[in-house]
Amino acid sequence: MDLTLNDEQEALRTATADWCRDHMPLEGARSRPAGLWGDLETMGWTGMTAPGMDLDHATEAVVFSELGRVLAPIGLISTAAARRWFAEGFDGKVALALPTEEPSDMRVLDPGGSHAALMWTAGGLRLFAMQDGRTHAPTIDPSTDQSRQEWTASVGTKDAAAPLHLQLLAAAYAVGCADAARDMAAEYAKLRHQFDRPIGWFQALKHICSDMAVRAAVARSQLYYAACSLDARDTDAAFHIAAAKRLGDQAALDNGRANIQVHGGIGMTDEAAPHLCLKRAHLLQFIAPADAALLLEDAA
Repeated sequence: MDLTLNDEQEALRTATADWCRDHMPLEGARSRPAGLWGDLETMGWTGMTAPGMDLDHATEAVVFSELGRVLAPIGLISTAAARRWFAEGFDGKVALALPTEEPSDMRVLDPGGSHAALMWTAGGLRLFAMQDGRTHAPTIDPSTDQSRQEWTASVGTKDAAAPLHLQLLAAAYAVGCADAARDMAAEYAKLRHQFDRPIGWFQALKHICSDMAVRAAVARSQLYYAACSLDARDTDAAFHIAAAKRLGDQAALDNGRANIQVHGGIGMTDEAAPHLCLKRAHLLQFIAPADAALLLEDAA
């Protein structure tokens, strides 16, 4: 299996990174412009693998890891999955409902501007209509709001690949988050000076940054392999995607913590950006989490 990006994938990755740098920088994650969602729709990221688009999940994973690097809206994950697996039944943005059992209230992430919510479970995806008059509340991630909604009627998909698709997109977001923390730490270690030298020259920061790079690289390799496995409809695709989610989540968390350590005191302040990566990493733990039993199945 060739995990090297082809020319089309590299072009899409570069175009995504360039657009995000100019229109959706990480530092502005707490206050995105009002018209951002329309721009994301125009760029085509909300339906990359929808029927008729002729793009594979491997290409989508490449693009979504770049979107995860700038802490793009959580609703992109649920909207992209809904566009792929539900041909009808919603328009526009789709929020993400965290898994729960009927008749419990649902916790819905990124509800603003959404008229539908998508819930992930290991057995499938369910699409709910959003209720009016919702009160939004913050989450641990300053870029993402949440709301409560009563359990309502829904439609579902029984295709085994549907929940794997959403889990893959969440893993791609985590890989991008790990990359962002790594790059932020490395740049600060070169920029910050003490005693007329960069702190990375005489403090033990090279080891921390190297560990961050290794974690991010391992998680990205597994992400690409898992995406190719899903495209091929391999029988063990669920295992590989669960492994990608576990490695991506852990890399995002560990790199987020290390990033704050490299930044020292400034890393703990709300005005600085390092904490944004760590808080997004914590939120991603709740989205399509990897099944430990599945990952340990072969060892049993």
